[in-house]
Amino acid sequence: MLQQTQVTTVEPYFARFMERFPTVTELASSSLDEVLQLWSGLGYYARARNIHRSAQFIVKQHQGELPSDYDNLLTLPGIGKSTAGAILSLSGIEPKPILDGNVKRVLSRFFGVKGWSGKSKVSKELWDLSAKSLPADHFQIYTQGIMDLGAMVCLPKNPNCRICPIVSRCYAYQNDLVGEIPKKKLRKKKRTESKCLLMLVFDGRSSGKDLFLEKRVGQELWGGLWSLPEVELSEDPRAWCERHFTNKVLSIDPWEPIKQPLSNYILYIHPIKIRMDGRFDYRSTNYRPRAVPEPTMNTGCFTLSKNLDSSFGFPVPVNRLINQLTQ
Repeated sequence: MLQQTQVTTVEPYFARFMERFPTVTELASSSLDEVLQLWSGLGYYARARNIHRSAQFIVKQHQGELPSDYDNLLTLPGIGKSTAGAILSLSGIEPKPILDGNVKRVLSRFFGVKGWSGKSKVSKELWDLSAKSLPADHFQIYTQGIMDLGAMVCLPKNPNCRICPIVSRCYAYQNDLVGEIPKKKLRKKKRTESKCLLMLVFDGRSSGKDLFLEKRVGQELWGGLWSLPEVELSEDPRAWCERHFTNKVLSIDPWEPIKQPLSNYILYIHPIKIRMDGRFDYRSTNYRPRAVPEPTMNTGCFTLSKNLDSSFGFPVPVNRLINQLTQ
């Protein structure tokens, strides 16, 4: 959970997750829907899918026990060299180097590695330094220490060099290069994408309204999460509805676009609320989401209520739209 995400953001998610899944067996036997629902809002959903797959793999292949050797840890989805090394070192099992963002910064400044860590040559140099710096004894204390040093003292901006225990030997500090090391990646202007999401509200029930949802598939954006139908911006929403549903369109209400910054680009979501007459029925639609083999299991109408998000995992902007619909 801490990959790409700050501790203060993770803490409440971690508490809820561990309360629901106290053991790897319970996590493995749960549905991906439930895992994603608890993860909803935390972002980087591939992490949640990997955790769920890893739990199932651990139960099936390792009798419910997390592997305690490096090679087997690397076979688990989402676990790379640094995570595997951290698991073994922090557990006191075996000294293995790690290289997360905080450790990269400490090593770069201490040893004077001036290149950008994303380059293969620089990355190899940092891995070599991480391995050479790792002590044979008390390696779990050292590993936790260098991680904490980067997280709390050797900060990206305004590092607190005054209290750093290794400042007297730090190349960057001694050469007044703390602000220049490590070298930052050149930031390119993020590309933009636009999506149109349709909020199809069916008014056919006297006791309330229904919202049409679909489950995203694969490893694409929001894969495994429930969302709203997506259409091209150039498409006429009325014609789209008439093509896919026999229900009559009562009204079309475009909402203000939502700007959603993502890791690699900026997504602009154009929501359109569409009221549909009558109740939704699978027999009255020929709508088929992309790449979903069993539409009746991955699409459908659900009661539009304030507790809808307690049953589904939604992307943040979709959850926001649904909350506005229920107000």
